[in-house]
Amino acid sequence: MAMRRFQMMIDEELDEALEQRAAQEGISKAELLRSVARERLLSRPLGPTDPVWRLCGTAIGPDLVGDEYVDSVSEHVDEVLYGRAG
Repeated sequence: MAMRRFQMMIDEELDEALEQRAAQEGISKAELLRSVARERLLSRPLGPTDPVWRLCGTAIGPDLVGDEYVDSVSEHVDEVLYGRAG
């Protein structure tokens, strides 16, 4: 399999977690990232065939009075579930 160089920036916390997991598994961080990406991207359906898409549109109204996501919860799932990044 031909390889391509890919460069990206990650924060220290993720780098430390990668280093620990790679050491536990006896592989490089690069190989760990490749295997995680391969598993995530190639072993599961993406897009509308993924079961998570059944959730889209199920919340069509506000959960709380004054909710900033009135009528748009399904468009902001990550923010609703995990909060705003940063």
